[in-house]
Amino acid sequence: MDKIAIFAVIARFSDRCFFSIFALVLRNRSFQSVMRYRKGLIFAVAAIPVVFVLVFIASRIVTRPAVETVVGETAKSGLLRVGVEHALVSVTGDIATVFSRYYPDASIELEPGSFESLFNGFLQGDLLAMLVSGEPGKYEVSLLESKGIAYRLEPVARDAVVCIVNAANPVESLCVEELGKIYTAQKTRWDEDAAEAGEIKAYLNNNDIRLQQRLLALAVPEENHLTAWHTGSDRELVRAVSREKGAVGILSFSRVTALMASDPVSSSFRVVPLCKKNGDVPVMPSQYNVYQGEYPLGYIVYYMYRKGRALAAGFGAWLADGGQKGFAESGLAPYKQPVRVINLN
Repeated sequence: MDKIAIFAVIARFSDRCFFSIFALVLRNRSFQSVMRYRKGLIFAVAAIPVVFVLVFIASRIVTRPAVETVVGETAKSGLLRVGVEHALVSVTGDIATVFSRYYPDASIELEPGSFESLFNGFLQGDLLAMLVSGEPGKYEVSLLESKGIAYRLEPVARDAVVCIVNAANPVESLCVEELGKIYTAQKTRWDEDAAEAGEIKAYLNNNDIRLQQRLLALAVPEENHLTAWHTGSDRELVRAVSREKGAVGILSFSRVTALMASDPVSSSFRVVPLCKKNGDVPVMPSQYNVYQGEYPLGYIVYYMYRKGRALAAGFGAWLADGGQKGFAESGLAPYKQPVRVINLN
């Protein structure tokens, strides 16, 4: 029933009640005569509160703001929660914002967390998409298969494992094999040409399990764990390396870029160039070298999403295409070179 019809019914009902009372008063001059019509009077009096309640409800209906139209989910509209590993948060926020500017009906909410917590959310259906460093392991794949979850991995960017040392450490470069030996306790002292650096003290961020897995896979695939001193965050790791001359640490390329731009102790450590094997030319981890695959410890960043969800698929397609420019302007390297349009007019 529309608002006009509601008011019409209330008006007819209230008029009837009012005129019933008025007629009783006019036709009955005394209290005794009025009592002869007590049934009608009781009905009329009892109806008055009902009329007021109906009028109040109708007024609320009229003054209530119109309900916003809910836009259905498509590849360019709806709400999508995307899990993002902590190491990737700083480079993802701006990219998601740009997507929403292109498509105002689409809202992308980023949920930072460890890979483990985000993956559990993905399994349970709380998250429909994730941005992760490297492919899921065999264990994660088996869980997805056991639950019958259909998913897709979209390569969207490139990152790398970066080695940092104290600024006073004279070591000029390392090969991947040496770095692997350092983090498996097979190499505990610096070489003779860096003897004054003394004992090696290796650090890693214990909360970045994915980076440790990347180092294991790329440097010492025959091992199943790393040996190092633990810190609780990347900033703690940087401060530890900055304090001790013989210290060494590993970070992702994206995090090193961000920390060197903002952390006041960035001048107290330096990045060490790496080579694949002894005799090769050491390579610094730059965006160009990571993109070209010349830096030996590079890996792919994937957008992982459930199949059958329109906006999750749409956001992934955009990340792999238009979003590449955003990755090129961030601390990551793009997965593929973004197309640049030159207007000659």
